[in-house]
Amino acid sequence: MKFSVKLRLFLLVLIVVSSVSLVASIFYREDIFLNENLIAGIGLLLLISIVATYLIYQYFKRLLNSAAQFIAKNNMDDPSVASEEIFDKLLKESKQVKDELVNYSQQTEQFSSVLSKMGQGVILVDRNHQVLFANKTINSEFFPDLNIGDKLFEKISYPQFKKFIEKAWIKKDLVREISGPISIKTVYLVSAKKDDMRDELLIVFSDISKSKNLEKMREDFIGNVSHELRTPISVIKANAETLINNKLIKDDENAKFFTEAISSQSERMTVIVNDLLKISSMEAGEYPISIESLEPFSIVNNLIEGFKPSLEEKKLTVQNNLNEQTRVMADVAALNIILTNFLSNAIKHSPKKSLINIEESCFTRGFIRLSVSDQGKGVPKKYRERVFERFYRIDKGRSTKIGGTGLGLSISKNLALMMGYPLGVGSNKPKGATFFIDVKIDEEKSVQAA
Repeated sequence: MKFSVKLRLFLLVLIVVSSVSLVASIFYREDIFLNENLIAGIGLLLLISIVATYLIYQYFKRLLNSAAQFIAKNNMDDPSVASEEIFDKLLKESKQVKDELVNYSQQTEQFSSVLSKMGQGVILVDRNHQVLFANKTINSEFFPDLNIGDKLFEKISYPQFKKFIEKAWIKKDLVREISGPISIKTVYLVSAKKDDMRDELLIVFSDISKSKNLEKMREDFIGNVSHELRTPISVIKANAETLINNKLIKDDENAKFFTEAISSQSERMTVIVNDLLKISSMEAGEYPISIESLEPFSIVNNLIEGFKPSLEEKKLTVQNNLNEQTRVMADVAALNIILTNFLSNAIKHSPKKSLINIEESCFTRGFIRLSVSDQGKGVPKKYRERVFERFYRIDKGRSTKIGGTGLGLSISKNLALMMGYPLGVGSNKPKGATFFIDVKIDEEKSVQAA
């Protein structure tokens, strides 16, 4: 049988008061237990129990009605919610809270375990650089003496890292490669993210020393091999040209055919080697970039003139729709190479008697987009990022017939990044591809020219 809250409180108070009265009666009256005032005493006992029950019940009712605002919000239009109902809900909610706390505790333990086992070091610091959390990886692989509660730079002498942290508090989200402190060959990729509400900074360390060393070895290998190949390729090319030009093989058509093939392929290998050397130079930070005011219209005109034989062979038309008065800020050699690669690709992939369009358009304030559009097969959307990878080809068989080194677009991408400009490819509807670069306008000189 389930009793109401009121009845349970009354019984509790009655038992307590009765017990106290009985003990007091026996203690003070000794052998006199039943007397003539028994009925009056019982009545007084009941009255006291009722009053006490009422007062306690009213107190709990007010308390539970306050709690009901958090538990039964949808039912609080009527302030006189049944206390028994609220009491039951409170018990139910308390059980749910307990279960959630147990679940939260288990998740916290799992998360801590994951942070401890991951290969990346994790540190959480406050505004005063006090360490609030550090996983085991930090102590085992990065900073053995760093403990929770320490000031970050009291036990770590790491000027580059300290400078990074100072910038991270300002920028809120920062990623940098930092060398040291163990040696110059130790390189970390460090990311920091600020929590504005808690005024804390989460720092994640990744040791990329091995990958950087492998990348350096790869760059050195490409550079060294390219340098070594230049001499034998030059000798092969020179000997082939000598045999052809001096007509030493004029009576042997087969010998002439094979020698011309040797000359042609040695020329292609020379272009590949030179392109590889350019990429190596860019990756090593040795490629000079000098930003100055340029006229894209003149650059494109010169390119069209240089490609005239190829254009005439396929009967292609090139329209230079750039504004003669527009000037941009770029490196002359870099922009020349980029536009050359764009136009060269357009010529290779355009069908005969088609149109190649070179134009400019407003991209965003202070920038214009220089684009080269053809009417070829185009570049499928899923390949538009990969076409800028070195040696990547969409259609291997078709590319073999068309020719090319597979490095031109990769070089263009690197040059654009070195100038700080975005470069990409899109669709030229209804068919074809549009390669573009967004460059900064020299607004002062462009306006004067206008």
